[in-house]
Amino acid sequence: MRYFRLALTAVALATLGVAASAQTSGLTPQKPTAPSGLPKGKIAVINTAMFQAQVFEFKSKIEALNRQFEPRVKEVQALADRITALEATVKTQASTLSAATMAEKAEQIDSMKRDYQRKAEDLQADANKTRDKAFEPIQAKLGKFAEQYTASRGIIMLIDLAQAVQSGTLLWYDTRSDVSQDFINEYNKANPAPAAAPANPKP
Repeated sequence: MRYFRLALTAVALATLGVAASAQTSGLTPQKPTAPSGLPKGKIAVINTAMFQAQVFEFKSKIEALNRQFEPRVKEVQALADRITALEATVKTQASTLSAATMAEKAEQIDSMKRDYQRKAEDLQADANKTRDKAFEPIQAKLGKFAEQYTASRGIIMLIDLAQAVQSGTLLWYDTRSDVSQDFINEYNKANPAPAAAPANPKP
């Protein structure tokens, strides 16, 4: 039996890919210019896979989502544990149980597995929908911040390292061009995490 694990942290941060070309985004394509007209500047890489672990706003949202869905996660996990326990009981008592009892318990296990599958899928779908909605404004802020960050540092191209490596479009890069940590530090400085709500607020 595969245990259910709620994946709240999995989200694609596509906004920075757009922000990397902010100078041309939304503009009508122009007639190609001669090479001498190309902008001069730096090319940098950024590892967006680090964001959810190190960007304060993301961490705060993830912690809140985990608290919100914790009761349902425990319910689904408890059901998985009951299925595992019943399967173990049937296995150890197989030689002493009648064929009718074995068939009854097999049907019970199948019913519990169907219930588990439905609840797990519903939980994951609800969590994904809530997560995407919660992360949307942060992604927009990151995209806007990337425009300002690159402009202030003379960066004309910002490559998403996580996506580029995964897709095989980046074969090598100089580690000195990695601005991930500096970007995260500057973003956190400009956007500190909201204060956590008290565990037991006073009336």
